[in-house]
Amino acid sequence: MDRKEFFQNIGFGEYESKILSSLIKLGAATPKEISLDSGVPQNKLYSILKKFELDGILSEVPSSSKKYKLINIKQFIEERINEQEIKLKDLKKFSKDIQKINDPEDNFTFSLIKGQRAIMNKLSEANEKATKEIFGVQRNWRYWGEGIRAMKQSLKKGADVRMIGVVNDETWKRAKEWKKVGGKLAKYNGKFGEHPLRFTIFDQKFARITIGRPEIKERKDYVTIWTDCKPLVMMLRNQFLEMWKECEKV
Repeated sequence: MDRKEFFQNIGFGEYESKILSSLIKLGAATPKEISLDSGVPQNKLYSILKKFELDGILSEVPSSSKKYKLINIKQFIEERINEQEIKLKDLKKFSKDIQKINDPEDNFTFSLIKGQRAIMNKLSEANEKATKEIFGVQRNWRYWGEGIRAMKQSLKKGADVRMIGVVNDETWKRAKEWKKVGGKLAKYNGKFGEHPLRFTIFDQKFARITIGRPEIKERKDYVTIWTDCKPLVMMLRNQFLEMWKECEKV
């Protein structure tokens, strides 16, 4: 780091830093000498010299030609460095506050996934990543290879997998295929409504709520709300556990 960079780092402008560097090098010098050494144009030089005089770091030297020299510069530098240190402390404090503001616990995301195929792909991905628990409510036990394989991966990791769904003559065969995977199944209790709300909680971190048939007829128009909103995730999890108590285990 040279003198110019040093002065810029403690808050002086480029021309100011060049002039200060030249004054340290030259000692007492005329404006012309300072301009030639620093490369600062004389039309810029005089206003900066005047500023330095007002700051108390420059003094005119009595002589036949007008000369200037630095005074109190060490003390002035120390004061500038102290100011920078205070600013740095404030920046560190503010940085911590910013991190608190941007804490994922307080900033929730919601996204929409449209279409049954896209929804199934997202569920497969989430099933595979889960390591602690997957609690889900569905309706028809739709069976697809990616979902089954992903669920097996979670079970291998020791995840607690529980699913509630409608079990009847039409859905029983598909429900059995899910049961073969190794998770725990329960028969949906109609006391919670004619049609169960489709939702799933993954590792108490993420949740999905899906709207499909009979509310939406076309599978391409199915919609899933995907979120990491902690209060909503925990609310759905508590709802699932209440339902689990009331549902007949398969």
